[in-house]
Amino acid sequence: MTFSDASGVLNTSDFPLVCLNPDQVVPGYAADWKDEMTALLERGIPFALIYPPAPEEDHEDRKERGLWLKTNRERLSRLCRVMILIEPDATRRSALEEMFPGAERAFGVPQMATTTKAEAEILAHHVLAGR
Repeated sequence: MTFSDASGVLNTSDFPLVCLNPDQVVPGYAADWKDEMTALLERGIPFALIYPPAPEEDHEDRKERGLWLKTNRERLSRLCRVMILIEPDATRRSALEEMFPGAERAFGVPQMATTTKAEAEILAHHVLAGR
């Protein structure tokens, strides 16, 4: 994976903003996601992850990604400054926000939610700038 790649599971063309490609969320995608996340960590440069609405994740993929997140918690928390989920629906966004403290404890990365991709990008830039 290159860091100008928009075709992978993670779109890195706007690095340090990294955005999940929702059309790549298909059963079995977790192996590619893990490889791409590992490449991001190996780069050693802080980044922000943006997750737009995506199809429901396969149970095995969720399990595999969760294990990777826990195993790589320390490295991830040093470099990933924030995970931002885009959720246009206010009720679903509120439900996500209620789960964030537990996810932050588990993965060591602040979690936030926005309504649009534009808001997510602005928020990511602010977090990356230390604001």
